[in-house]
Amino acid sequence: MLNHITIGIRSALAFVIPPIVGMVLFVVCLPLGRRRATNLGIAVVCWLGLGLAGIRLQVDGESHLLGRRPAIFVINHQSGTDPIIVASLVRRDMVAIGKHELQFHPLLGPLMRMFGTVFVKREQGLGPKVLAPVLPALAAGDAVVLAAEGRRSRDGRLQPFKSGALWLAQQSGAPLIPVVLHNSGEVLPAQGLLMKPGTVRITVLSPQPATLTTEQLRQVFVDALEA
Repeated sequence: MLNHITIGIRSALAFVIPPIVGMVLFVVCLPLGRRRATNLGIAVVCWLGLGLAGIRLQVDGESHLLGRRPAIFVINHQSGTDPIIVASLVRRDMVAIGKHELQFHPLLGPLMRMFGTVFVKREQGLGPKVLAPVLPALAAGDAVVLAAEGRRSRDGRLQPFKSGALWLAQQSGAPLIPVVLHNSGEVLPAQGLLMKPGTVRITVLSPQPATLTTEQLRQVFVDALEA
């Protein structure tokens, strides 16, 4: 019982404190420039969120993250913790793509808007019309992070991939880098409310050609998950 209470308290703190600190820090640092304020805010939010929740990262292939700008980081989506996990890896000069509903969240909504998140409606998919606003960020040398499946898997199994990441790579010429999340669903399942302490295994793969089909890109993730 005590362990469940402790996890509940840590999880609540991890949900509430980082967004508040991130927003305050962003506003304070904004005179230094929007990019610098965003980078610092992302770093602190990720550090606080993962630390308070007791989530550790075990990363293989981290060298593929460093110095890659512009870049398209494409992930498989298992958990509500995935955005903060991937943001902690990408670290700087990044634009995230989030579901439309998140902009109305009392804490995450204002924070994500401050950080320049592009919000999309699920029914619109991840097609060219939806993703076109992200192209200027890539042209400016930023990284873009998006989930290839379009939405979080409910049972942990890999869903069919959308074509958005490949389209962005073809249009921008930026490298397409898969970030494979092996077990993030264990620290916060799709239907879960509490973040559990644990170690999340991550494999960052080498850049993939934009000429792949969605099925071929999905197979890259399948092979990495089964390795």
